[in-house]
Amino acid sequence: MHITVSARHDVRLVDALRTRAHDVIDGLGHLGHRVLNGTAIFDLVAGSAWVELRLNLTGGQLLVATAAASDHRTALDLVADKVRRQVERAHSRTLAHRHALG
Repeated sequence: MHITVSARHDVRLVDALRTRAHDVIDGLGHLGHRVLNGTAIFDLVAGSAWVELRLNLTGGQLLVATAAASDHRTALDLVADKVRRQVERAHSRTLAHRHALG
């Protein structure tokens, strides 16, 4: 899986945060076997730390979630929970569709 971690608007990413983002995306990739690549984008929006996670799945499906918090690590944890739910839902929908077909 290809993982990209980037920052916007002069946000400085420390190595610990970059490593944490990589680990979170890698962990999400293990939840769904259909994850092709993941992107984490760190930004400051209206004075709050903001994080966006994007996961590209097979079949052209794109999962996107954003979260804002007082610091980037907290925002990363919040957005990871949102994407985790999306990955689980996408996986269960795929299984339900397969079982409905026969």
